Amino acid sequence: MYKEFRQQVISAIRDAMNNVRYPKRILVVRQKDHQSTYNDYFLYWVNQNVPEAAHLFELHYLPCEINDWERYALFLPWLQDPLKERFPHIYQYAKPIEAECQKRNIPIVNPIDNLSNSIKSLAAQRIGSIKGIRTAKTVPITDPEAFKKTQAGLSTPFFIREDWVHGCQIFFVQNLDDLANVPFEKFIAPIAVEFLDVKGEDGLYRKYRYFAMGDEGIPGPLMVSKSWEVRDNHNRVINESIIAEEIAYFSGEDPNHELLQQARKALGFDFMAFDYSYDEQGNFMVWEPNPFPVIWGSHDGDPDKKYALPSIDRIYTALLKYYLQRADISIKIPT
Repeated sequence: MYKEFRQQVISAIRDAMNNVRYPKRILVVRQKDHQSTYNDYFLYWVNQNVPEAAHLFELHYLPCEINDWERYALFLPWLQDPLKERFPHIYQYAKPIEAECQKRNIPIVNPIDNLSNSIKSLAAQRIGSIKGIRTAKTVPITDPEAFKKTQAGLSTPFFIREDWVHGCQIFFVQNLDDLANVPFEKFIAPIAVEFLDVKGEDGLYRKYRYFAMGDEGIPGPLMVSKSWEVRDNHNRVINESIIAEEIAYFSGEDPNHELLQQARKALGFDFMAFDYSYDEQGNFMVWEPNPFPVIWGSHDGDPDKKYALPSIDRIYTALLKYYLQRADISIKIPT
């Protein structure tokens, strides 16, 4: 009992000292009903690598009541995109907090309404308007029966997926008979997406990930697969050559930095990730934006992924620097 009490006293004293040294906080809100632990690993990384910054992040789950607005220097809505469309109840909780921040000139990373710009059909238009970037033609399907008759002008092959949801099931349509196997009734907002072949000369498919923290860009993982649907599953290819290729990518500077920054600004995001590939002709092909990217995956702690830890350190270092810069808080970060 005494030991627990002593630890509580020490913790209280430490908190009081930190309140004097760093009176400002970074207000973070999350939602209990979806991705409730989002960015926990980032917070763990901060605690391990820059412990003096760990106390700055004040987490709340929506709905919540904020009483002392004077303590906040930055607002981080860690909320799933597109928020207004997918989680309107969370949107209603978050908007008054954002409005109060705007009233008090508290900076916001990824304003809540801008999260709607991640809707794939909308994002494809905005990104594709930038010279030098190719996007797949994307068609919202509001009437599945009408679409089956006309395909909205799309030629096969194409695929059907959700317009709002990341990581959802994708249905490949090789010929029109395949449309009979698509369960349109289970979709929230289905879209048809032009199939663009990005198979490399070695017969493999590559998907690059680029993180943007404001004007800074950090290359992330490179995923290589035997399947056109490049995901971290049994079709992923990992060998010495691929690992060397991935290390070379995430250790350097992304060759498409300038174009991706133009795309970021067109979408109105501050922090986000882009997934991209190159088509058969070598054209730069952007798949989709993600303002709610998961940096640490469920298998990233596996021994065979140890080579990627420097990439995660680089991304988290840049992200923490960005948050501190937006909050105008000075803390030295080891490099």
